[in-house]
Amino acid sequence: MRKTIGICLLLTAFWGCATFSRSYRLGNDAYVNRDWEAAIEYYEKAVLENPANSVYRLALTRARLAASHSYVAEARKLVREGKREDALAAYERALDYDPRNYWLSQEIQRVRDDASPAEARPEPLKIEPPVRLAAGDEKIVLKFLQEVSLRSIFQALGKYAGINVIFDESFRDKPFAIDMSDQTFEQALNTLCLATKNFHRVIDERTVLVVPDMPANRQKYELVGVRTFYLSNISAQEIQQHIMQQIRSQTKIPTVTVDKTLNSITIRDTPAKLELAEQLLRRWDKPLGEVMVDLEIMEVKRQTLRQIGLDFSSRSLSLAYDGAGAVSESGTLPLEGLDFGSKANYQIAIPSAFLDFLETDSDTKLIAQPRLRGLHGEKMEYVVGDEVPIPQTTFSPIAAGGVSQQPITSFQYRDVGIEVYITPRLHLEGDVTMELELNVKALGGTGYGDLPVISARKVKNVIRLRDGETNLLAGLLKDEERKTLKGIAGIKKLPLLGALFSNNDQRIEQTDVILTITPHIIRALPVEREDGRPLWIPLESGLSGRGGGAADVVGLEPDRMMEDREGAAPTETPGASRVTLTPPRFEGPQNRNFRINVGLQAREEIQNMSLIIAYDAQVIQLKQIDRGNVIQRLGAKPSFLENIDNAGGMCTIGFSTDQVNKGFQGSGRVVTLVFQPVASGESTISVSGATAHGPGGQPVTLETGESRIRVR
Repeated sequence: MRKTIGICLLLTAFWGCATFSRSYRLGNDAYVNRDWEAAIEYYEKAVLENPANSVYRLALTRARLAASHSYVAEARKLVREGKREDALAAYERALDYDPRNYWLSQEIQRVRDDASPAEARPEPLKIEPPVRLAAGDEKIVLKFLQEVSLRSIFQALGKYAGINVIFDESFRDKPFAIDMSDQTFEQALNTLCLATKNFHRVIDERTVLVVPDMPANRQKYELVGVRTFYLSNISAQEIQQHIMQQIRSQTKIPTVTVDKTLNSITIRDTPAKLELAEQLLRRWDKPLGEVMVDLEIMEVKRQTLRQIGLDFSSRSLSLAYDGAGAVSESGTLPLEGLDFGSKANYQIAIPSAFLDFLETDSDTKLIAQPRLRGLHGEKMEYVVGDEVPIPQTTFSPIAAGGVSQQPITSFQYRDVGIEVYITPRLHLEGDVTMELELNVKALGGTGYGDLPVISARKVKNVIRLRDGETNLLAGLLKDEERKTLKGIAGIKKLPLLGALFSNNDQRIEQTDVILTITPHIIRALPVEREDGRPLWIPLESGLSGRGGGAADVVGLEPDRMMEDREGAAPTETPGASRVTLTPPRFEGPQNRNFRINVGLQAREEIQNMSLIIAYDAQVIQLKQIDRGNVIQRLGAKPSFLENIDNAGGMCTIGFSTDQVNKGFQGSGRVVTLVFQPVASGESTISVSGATAHGPGGQPVTLETGESRIRVR
């Protein structure tokens, strides 16, 4: 006997050694108490005792990361308090526990250099034109105080700098006066073009072409470049419409293509617009911030059961006939030989009784300490529990066209346990806003048909915490008490006798859930000081083909120029034809379509015309184009073209008459555009491109309007 007991003790000791070591268990206790130093020490001992155990190595890595994040939070707090030396010491301790953390080493270097939290980034690439004028930077002195020929002013300017100035065939000479003193040749040429509504295109180092500033001439002569931007953090497809809306002009929509494989965006536009697109993409293409969320979930459950009294095996007395002619196995009773008068033919069953003195008290504690790492704006999920099958029965016909009488049972699995959903959002001030949703589900007994009943407690709110601040969420208490009294009817309620012939069953259950949440910012949003500065939009007319900005105009500061442009009212050229969009303003709900009329006021005959109309496809989409009376007045068989591109936010409309020497002249409606709102917001419907020609092929100048739409 003693030998058997000794063998059992040896097996028990061996089994205990075969599980987790004492050092590992002590490390877990220290980890739960957030004593990172002690936890790391115990885990290191466990790894030395058993280097091949992956559980020990994983626990050691987890404790090191937790200690590193703790010291990082302390260091950032010291930096905010101005204690730079103490912060560097805390940073060094954090780096000792996580030496491969690149972002942590960069943050330490910035604190040492006392620099801005943002990383140094290369300067944007300055786009240079393929050909530059060899005019030099010498200041010129040219004054035309009296009105003279505009052509002669351009020629005099070119002769002064040794540049050959040529003119387009559509150039119109007119009297003009200007003072171009103390300016370089390019500055004087830009100023003169801006003042006279012309632009120039550099042909070679000694030749420049002066062209009237019209949409058709811009498309023909303006310098255009193509550049590809490779994006790292944002989707090129998502920002395609945004970049088009930002860099498009009133007369031209840029060509923007997307490569999903390389996540690149290619833009075809003027050099000035390409530089603007580069600066916008640099501000948009930023990595999302990252946050580490420490959760500590504790579920405390206490159950008390008390059963005292008599417990009867049955609640009834039974009397059965067992004489001659008893009930057979088939349930029938033969009449021959029945004798109901003899007591020996009867049996009576009396229930047995047991005296219960049962009382149990159980405590359960569940502790989970997950660490969730996620991106700014991305949802994190943590689910711990079980999946409980819930049967569902449906009835279907056995044959086609029959009655649904065949039962088919399927099972639907429902999660039971603790579910935590967190969506973090980082702020520039170092705070973290978290959309928190906590679901606690448990089995609450059985219901109809012995189906399980699931009890649920749910908390959903939004909290904002500082980096390293802990929030405690408690009070999800469930207290349930059940009392059951069983006994003999009529006796169980008597004062003393009832207690002897009854059974009292009392069950008390208490459950509480406590959640602590602590966010730690791993990587903040990389917003630089430069990102807050405004970007100046290049003027859309009167500047050189290489695309100068507001600063290229001498004597006019950028802020003042923007004020002048915003305050100036649009001017109409006398005698020019005009394309109108009516109504100029519209406001309506999302569930109602609206119409925009495209009108034409032709002061001279127009034989053919092409229009490109742009709009914001994320707010409105074009569904239909209805022809107007202008098309009907073009002749018997006019040519009409329409193309709707809702993906690019534009449509193309064109027409031409079937008569050789005659065109349309007068006023009328070209088409009616039927739009459907798809989202709330604002959109501008504008004519981004317009070309027209007369019967002799001469270009016709068109002025265009726009319509502003607001969808509620």
